Amino acid sequence: MKILFIDCFSGLSLDMLLGALLQLGVAENLLRSQLAKINTGSYRINIYDEKDFSVAAKRIEIITGDSPPDYDTRQIVDLLENSDLSSFVKKICAETFLRLAMTRAKVTGLPLEPIVIENSLGSLVLLVGIAVCIEQLAPDKIMMQSLPLGSGLVKVNDTWLPVPVPVTAELVKGLPVQLGPVEGELVRPLEASLVNVLVDEFAPPPVMAPFAIGYGKGSLQLPIPHLLRVMLGSAETPCGYLEEIATLETNIDDMNPEFYPYIMELFLKKGALDVFLTPVIMKKGRPGTKLSVLCKTGDVKYLANLILKETSTLGVRIGYQNRTTALREMMKVNTRYGPVGVKVARLHPGEPVLRITPEYEDCKAAAQAYGVPISQVYQETLKEADALKENL
Repeated sequence: MKILFIDCFSGLSLDMLLGALLQLGVAENLLRSQLAKINTGSYRINIYDEKDFSVAAKRIEIITGDSPPDYDTRQIVDLLENSDLSSFVKKICAETFLRLAMTRAKVTGLPLEPIVIENSLGSLVLLVGIAVCIEQLAPDKIMMQSLPLGSGLVKVNDTWLPVPVPVTAELVKGLPVQLGPVEGELVRPLEASLVNVLVDEFAPPPVMAPFAIGYGKGSLQLPIPHLLRVMLGSAETPCGYLEEIATLETNIDDMNPEFYPYIMELFLKKGALDVFLTPVIMKKGRPGTKLSVLCKTGDVKYLANLILKETSTLGVRIGYQNRTTALREMMKVNTRYGPVGVKVARLHPGEPVLRITPEYEDCKAAAQAYGVPISQVYQETLKEADALKENL
């Protein structure tokens, strides 16, 4: 699995991210040819090789002239839709701007309507450039650990606001963030909106073999390097894919057991990887139940709070483990009972199939529809799947 890990140890800005992605190896002429596909006002993009605290990095400069156009979100979306950019690039950019507009309307209490984006031409160019680089690098997953937001006060439209400003604070709600490590605004609303659209998982750096590392240089004068680092690498291992997950556990002896089916279904709907119950003997010999919830590391806080709200427990134990998983693919197999879903497992793409497992819910629906035993549907599906195995 190809992982792109964004290490924003001193904040995140569009120019820093684009510079870091270019240093990974994306060709500048490719970037310029793609940017030429948007019909915007006149601008020039300069790409410099510089150093910050002796670290070589790329710095991006967008020059828009004395009177650059002020685009609102509707005009930006129209520019994207009328361009020859790929659907992937259009989607990333449009969703980022629209999410920002919706969040700003929510924070201000005003109706949702097109909003003028600050430095709209430069922001659009940078955002399109980032999406073009992501498409070119083609990572299977984009990861980030946390967002350092900065601290202190920042002046917005002649008003001093706390960092993060209200729109940024709303956009990072539910994400792992931290104040600092220095004073100043290290993440602005547009960047916070992009994080929501772009990042697949918030977790510590995975076990991976980096094959490219890039640095992008920002424009702030800070006591620490104003750099952003990205690492592109492989997380494949000989035994499948290695990832870190969390286990949330609590022992319960004073809750109506009729609640457990509802709670288990709720946690699975809310993003848990697995939920299971284990009978235990608690202090003073009382029988109880251990509730275990497996989840992604980025979901720990939300799901731990959900356990406290939905059960009678007063505490949750949290542990972190590495696990390896096989690559799982879903497909449909045609049987005399109609199409039935199967799960195909293999270690890595292109490698031989380890096993094929029919999906229970599909087998159940077919058995009920045709009035036959579910085992008959299951065996029929396995037979048809095995016949296709060599071609998978």
